[in-house]
Amino acid sequence: MKILGIHGSPRLEGNSAQLMNAILQQAEEYGAVTTTYHLNKLAIRGCQACYSCRQEGKEGQCAIKDDMHQILADILSADAVVLASPVYMWQMTAQAKLFTDRLMPLLKLDYSSRLSGQRLLSIYTQGQPDLSKFSQYFDHVNKMFSFLGFRTLEPLVFGGLRGVDDVHNQPGNFEKARQAVENLMKAEC
Repeated sequence: MKILGIHGSPRLEGNSAQLMNAILQQAEEYGAVTTTYHLNKLAIRGCQACYSCRQEGKEGQCAIKDDMHQILADILSADAVVLASPVYMWQMTAQAKLFTDRLMPLLKLDYSSRLSGQRLLSIYTQGQPDLSKFSQYFDHVNKMFSFLGFRTLEPLVFGGLRGVDDVHNQPGNFEKARQAVENLMKAEC
């Protein structure tokens, strides 16, 4: 099994990274091969709305030549994707949003998906202790990923995390993350 970790925080070792890494390490213990992308370290431009990826004969090929090409290729060959982002201004980070905006090549001309059953698990960390505070946004994002053809799992949300290592101050956070691995690796979602 191949699992991609997509990290959307500017903090390379912050709470969302630590939780995503715990999931990927647990998956490796179960035999998965993992690859991690730290979006903040990559050269990814915003979608230019040129629709090159939607043109006959160029389907799925983005005209922008940047680091997103490799990520798209890896998504298509993966079994699962883990997207981790802190919540900034009621939504995912700008880095994670930039990534999602560039997923248009995953759709065919008729808006059906090029994906072949890839599962997607979203991890959100937030300073807000109320875990339901942004649930409408998380549901909206999951619907967008479903439209793209991902089989989405219930998002993991971790709250009350303001400092870089606050994730360690709450018992059960890492266990909750590790338990999600079993659902991520199941053939059926």
